Amino acid sequence: MTRRRKDKSHLLEFYGIECDHCVDMEPLIEQLKDEMGLTLRRFEVWYNDDNLKLLQRLDKDGSCGGVPFFYNKRTQDWVCGATTYDNFKAWAQGFPSERFLPPPKEEEAEGSVNQIKSFIDRIRKEGMERMQSRMENSSSKSAEKAKAGAFVAPMANGVGRRGHDHAAVSRKPNANVPLKSNGGLATGGALANISGTEIAMLICGMNGM
Repeated sequence: MTRRRKDKSHLLEFYGIECDHCVDMEPLIEQLKDEMGLTLRRFEVWYNDDNLKLLQRLDKDGSCGGVPFFYNKRTQDWVCGATTYDNFKAWAQGFPSERFLPPPKEEEAEGSVNQIKSFIDRIRKEGMERMQSRMENSSSKSAEKAKAGAFVAPMANGVGRRGHDHAAVSRKPNANVPLKSNGGLATGGALANISGTEIAMLICGMNGM
């Protein structure tokens, strides 16, 4: 006999670690749980790609574009950013609610519709900066791995070179231009035309210096 899975909450919260507006909503989330018995399933998006993809699917056309983002799976309605408790509770219960309604302290500080729009833009910008920073860090790590994984390509005479310099290995030993070493050893070119006696004389001359 299989056990019945516990019902998962239909209320979702998407947040970012160190997001100030997300922290502002935590007391309201606890109040909703204590008063209404309603809980939220939480998804961190700044450091979790799977959660970020889910947010992008639910936030169609990037209408909110930031966090916190609250989504009701039953009504398919959502709230963007920090909001009032009454609006938050109405959203959670499936009643009509405002998608963009900053809490009183934000309304008093901004004082106009245009400034409320600025508040929304700030949330969006904050989320995008976090995601951009994460993408740059990921690209940097990939470049470091690629550099660390450079292989050593053998040359015709058995002397190795770094993998990213392997194009020089294709030069013929009799070429007039010596091979570039770029920090490694390489022979061929003009050196190939020096006889054994001449090499011995050069060595003796160096030892006598």
